[in-house]
Amino acid sequence: MTVLRTGVATAMMPAFNLRIAALGAAAGHDAAAVANAMGLISALRSFSEFTAAPLLASWSDRLGRKKALLASALAFTLETALLAVSPGLMMLGLVHVAGGLLSSGGAIETSCIADATPAGPRRAVALGRFFTVIGAALVLGPALGGYLLGHFGGAAPFACASLLGSLALLGTALLVPEYLPPGRRAKSKAPLLPALEAMQLLAQVPPLRWYAAASGLFNLGMAVYGTVNVLWLKEAFGWTGQDVGHFLSALGAAVILSQVVFLPGLLRLAKGREPIVVQGAILLHAIKFLGYAWAPRGCWAYAVLAVSSPTFCAAPILSSLCTRHVPSTQQGLWSGSTSALNTAASVVGALIGSRLLALALQGHLPLGSPLYAGCVFHLLAACCVGCGSRRFAKDAAEDLPDALHGA
Repeated sequence: MTVLRTGVATAMMPAFNLRIAALGAAAGHDAAAVANAMGLISALRSFSEFTAAPLLASWSDRLGRKKALLASALAFTLETALLAVSPGLMMLGLVHVAGGLLSSGGAIETSCIADATPAGPRRAVALGRFFTVIGAALVLGPALGGYLLGHFGGAAPFACASLLGSLALLGTALLVPEYLPPGRRAKSKAPLLPALEAMQLLAQVPPLRWYAAASGLFNLGMAVYGTVNVLWLKEAFGWTGQDVGHFLSALGAAVILSQVVFLPGLLRLAKGREPIVVQGAILLHAIKFLGYAWAPRGCWAYAVLAVSSPTFCAAPILSSLCTRHVPSTQQGLWSGSTSALNTAASVVGALIGSRLLALALQGHLPLGSPLYAGCVFHLLAACCVGCGSRRFAKDAAEDLPDALHGA
């Protein structure tokens, strides 16, 4: 039920971006101004999630996952209901930003997965299934949202999302178990601020610092393009909103394919060399951005997407690598902290991507500038994964003689 809500939230974003574009055009704004507004709303939403997600996740470490999931599900249901009745950009933006204050950003859901699975390939596969649900939402969501938008108006996708969110809230209350029993919860009643606890954890585990940096840079690269992808696709290929919806549905199908087919096979082949798989997937993702930017027609974008489907394996494996270095009593703290890091990256990425696209639409930069920037950030992320892997190997080699000596 919780992944249903997460999937609906993900599927709603194309309709949200199209709604911003429609309201901006109705208010007399040009495409560059709409791009800037889209970036500002996305950045403020990410900032609200950045502020709230670590506190929500840390709270779940002490009081249990289910209460945090219920609070987040209720907030999503109310947010989408208010989005359905928002008459202009101002209210739309305010509601969306306020909804981020109780959004888990996937942190609680991934904490539940970490609670229920052992570290290693099984956890990576479980995280992959979480991304599969998101992929399924990306297949069905844009198609359903486009149909509702075309036949019932701009408020219809959000009304539908609110209804589905209500079902997810009810299902969470009645069917979802508590994944963190009292005996495994954090004992502290007045812990350090989540940010300080996370910094302390990073100071104790050097490889974790590199993997966290890789996660932040990877999400920064995704946000630079993802914030403006709907508008960019329309400008680059002359697509309509329905065309964009079809492409995003294909994107969701590629996510499902990567998690169901490629991820288990890659983990079997890796056999303990997961960092190499992550590096390869991130590098291929960077190449995919270049492929989009250089595609002469829309059909080429579909070809690039099909060839690069394995790139979506990067996120679950990287997340699994991080959780291996985190104690079980701090999984919620870590998930919340990484969610905050990734939303901070989304803030910066939204501002960078929207500004680059606005400059491109004004003729000052190439239209592919957001994609080129995303490519650079992905290359840096791949370098960080390599540094983390080498540091882990070095620490393991240094600890081995001590272990033998103790024996």
